[in-house]
Amino acid sequence: MKFRRAFTLIELLVVIAIIAILAALLLPALSKAKESAKASACLNNMRQVGVATKMYLDDASGVMVPLWIQEGNPAWGAWAYDASSFVIQAPGRLWWPDKLRLGGYLPAQKTFDCPVLTRPATGSFGGSVSLTHTLGIGMNYPEYGWVAPLPGFGSPVYATSKESQVAKPGQSIDFADAGQISNSSESNADNWIEVPATGCAYFRVPSDVVDYDVGDSRSVPRHGGRVNAAFFDGHVQKLRNTSIRYDLVRTDGNVQWARNNRGVLP
Repeated sequence: MKFRRAFTLIELLVVIAIIAILAALLLPALSKAKESAKASACLNNMRQVGVATKMYLDDASGVMVPLWIQEGNPAWGAWAYDASSFVIQAPGRLWWPDKLRLGGYLPAQKTFDCPVLTRPATGSFGGSVSLTHTLGIGMNYPEYGWVAPLPGFGSPVYATSKESQVAKPGQSIDFADAGQISNSSESNADNWIEVPATGCAYFRVPSDVVDYDVGDSRSVPRHGGRVNAAFFDGHVQKLRNTSIRYDLVRTDGNVQWARNNRGVLP
């Protein structure tokens, strides 16, 4: 009568060690694949935002959707604020995600979030705050994100952004990953560090001559050291933050943060 020999303790430990080694090798690859999938989902969200913006432009005679509209502005009418359904909970201001959503251009609220982010944007600056959404897909301010306040608004009010002002649509970024950074004095944009829970609906560029240096919101390299960006011609791309060339003046032919290459913001 034959007996089947059981595993010895040494053999069992060897098997466990092999499994642990394989897990250690596979888990980082799985994590990387998961992050890559989220980055792709973010690019898809940006693509949808770009399409919705284009539809808005067509209906608005080529005028860009405002970054936000202040309640009571006679040129824009009224809306019913609802904290439970609004992407950005800012009573008194209608931000561009909710303007597009209420207009039927992009009804799905989650499309305005970057899937990589996990915390609601409770710490975001500039009124771009949400208790229910992470946000993180921001409009280029002030190149595209002009505002529509009441008369007498104190901060600088930049001119209306129009489709006809865009000199190189395929080289001009209108949306990108956005959030507050903790090191606004850092000159290398690839090294900007995002502050948790500050996903934002806008990002500042050097033409914001008053507040750019405060660093309350910038384009951020949150996807494996890269930033997702949507260009005015409709294409989306993952690129280095430094390739946007914040270090160059708007008249330089290599910049991607300006909507034209003229000497001043029109």
